[in-house]
Amino acid sequence: MTDFILKILDGFRRLFEILKVDYPKFRALLWIKLTIDNRQEKSVAQRKSNKEVSNSMIWVMFIYAFMGLFAGLLLVQIPSLFTALVIIQAMIMVMTAVALISDFSSVLLDTTDNAIIQFRPIDGRTLAVVRIVHITVYMLMITLSLSLGTLVVGTVKYGPVFTLTFPVSLIFSVLFIVFLSNIFYLLLIKISGEERFRDIILYFQIFMAAVALGSYQLLPRLMGASLLKGFTIEIRWWTYLVPPAWAAAPVDAAVRGVISKEALFLTLMGIGLPVLFVVVVVKYLAPGFNKALLELEKTGPAREKKTLGRSSPIFFSRIATSRPVERAAFQLVWLISSRDRKFKLKTYPTFGYMMIIAAVLTLRGKGGLAQTLQNLPNTKLYLVFLYVGCMLIPMTLFQMRLSDQFQAAWIYRSLPIARPGDLFRGGVKAMVVKFGGSIFFLLSIPTLFIWGPPVIDDIGLAFVNMIFTSYALSLIVKNELPFAKPYGVAREAQKGIAGFLLLILPGLLGLVHFGLTSIPYGVLVAVPVIAVLIWPVSKIIDSIRWDMIAPV
Repeated sequence: MTDFILKILDGFRRLFEILKVDYPKFRALLWIKLTIDNRQEKSVAQRKSNKEVSNSMIWVMFIYAFMGLFAGLLLVQIPSLFTALVIIQAMIMVMTAVALISDFSSVLLDTTDNAIIQFRPIDGRTLAVVRIVHITVYMLMITLSLSLGTLVVGTVKYGPVFTLTFPVSLIFSVLFIVFLSNIFYLLLIKISGEERFRDIILYFQIFMAAVALGSYQLLPRLMGASLLKGFTIEIRWWTYLVPPAWAAAPVDAAVRGVISKEALFLTLMGIGLPVLFVVVVVKYLAPGFNKALLELEKTGPAREKKTLGRSSPIFFSRIATSRPVERAAFQLVWLISSRDRKFKLKTYPTFGYMMIIAAVLTLRGKGGLAQTLQNLPNTKLYLVFLYVGCMLIPMTLFQMRLSDQFQAAWIYRSLPIARPGDLFRGGVKAMVVKFGGSIFFLLSIPTLFIWGPPVIDDIGLAFVNMIFTSYALSLIVKNELPFAKPYGVAREAQKGIAGFLLLILPGLLGLVHFGLTSIPYGVLVAVPVIAVLIWPVSKIIDSIRWDMIAPV
C-alpha cells in the first residue's frame, strides 16, 4: 500500500518542486513514516492479539467503511440531495477530525525524529510538507472509507455523475480539515508560550474529542427520523459559513444539471479556500514550524504550580490515609495523574464520552425534547447519571497501571516497603478522591436540580457503590503496581474477567439500587451496609505480598 501511495504522489512531483520541496528527500522520509505508521495500532482498531501489527490501516478502513454505511442511508431518507450531502459531509468531517485528534496529532507535533533529521541537510519546509502529506494521505483514506456507503447509494440513485463528483468534493473537504488544523497548530505555537503549548493542545484535543462524539451521538436523536425526512437546508447568507455546504453544492449542481450563482460561489469557496490554505501553510508558516517544535523539546521543567495545586494532594492524603507508605502512594498517583499528558489524553475524554452517553440515554423518549425534560422528575433516570459515574473511576484504575516511564517502577522494590498493599490502597484512594469526588459533585448538581432533595440518599448510595466497585476491581490488577506497565499492554485491561466486571459490576449494583428505591428506606439502609462491606475488601488489598506482584 505504501508503494502504491508514493507512485500516485510521483505524478505530482512538479507541484512539490514549485513549492520548493526537495522531492527525493521528501519521498524517502514519507516512505519511512508511512511504513512505521502502518505497523502501529490505531485507537479505532485495537486488537487483542499480542502479535506484531501490520497493515493496520486496512483494519481502520474496514471499520470506517462499516460506519459510513449508516451515513449513506441518508440519501434514501432525505429527498433533498443538497440537504442530505450537507449532513453527510458534516458527519464525514466530524469523524475525520476525531481521527486527526485521536491518532495523528502526535504525528503533527512529533519531535522525536528531530534528533536525527534536524542536523541533516533537510530544510524545514520539506519536513513540514512531509508531515502534512503524511496526515493528508491517511485522512483521505479514512474519508474515502467513510464515504464508500454514500458513494454506492448515490451512484445507484443518481447515476455516474454522482460517482465522479462526490470523491472530488471529499478531497477538498479533507484539505480544509487538515490545513485548518495545521494553521491552528502553527499559529498557536507562535503566539503561545513554549511552556504552555503542549498543555493547551492537550485540553483542546480532549474538548474537541468530547464535542465531536457528542455531536455525532446527540444530533440525530434530537432531530428524530420524522423530522429528518422533512428537513431541508436552503441557501441563505449563513450557508456560506458552513464548510459542508461548500462540498455539497457542486455535487448537487452537477447531478441536477443546473448551477445557480449561489451554488457557484459555494463551489469556488470549497475549492479556493483549501488551495489558499496550502499556499499559506507551506510558504509562510511551515519554515518556522520545526524550529519551534525543537524549542519545545529544549524547555525545562514546567514552573511550579500555585500553592493550592501543590497542597491539594497533601491535604487530602492526610484525611484519606493513615500510613506513611499509603500517603506517599496517594500523593504520587495524584501528582502523576495531573502531570502525565498521555494519562490525561486517554482518561479525560472518557469522562466526556460517558456524560454524553448518559445524556443520550436520559433524553431519549417517545415525545419531543421539551416533553422528555418535563417528564424527567417523574422518572428514576437519575440512576443512569449516577452509575455512569460509577463506571468512570474503575476505568481510571486500569489507566493507573500504565506509563511511558514505566522503567522507573524499580523504585518500589528498592525502598524498604514491607506492605506493598499500601501502594495499591493509596493509589485507589487517590483516584476515588480526585476523580470520584469531582465527578459526583458535578453529577449531583443536575440530579438535585431536576429531582430535588429526595434523591440525596440515592447519590450517597451510588457514591459508596463507586468506592466499593473501585476496591473490588482493584483486586483484579493487584499484581501490577501504579504506573509500572507500558501503554502497549493497555488492551489487556479489556480482556477476560477484568473487562467483563468493569461493565457488569456497576450495572448489577445499579439494578440493586433500582430495586431498593421501591422499598421504604431501602436506599438509606443500604448506604451503611455497602460502606461496611468496603472494609473487608480493603483488608484483602492490605494483605498483598511482594511475591504476589509481577516483577517490574
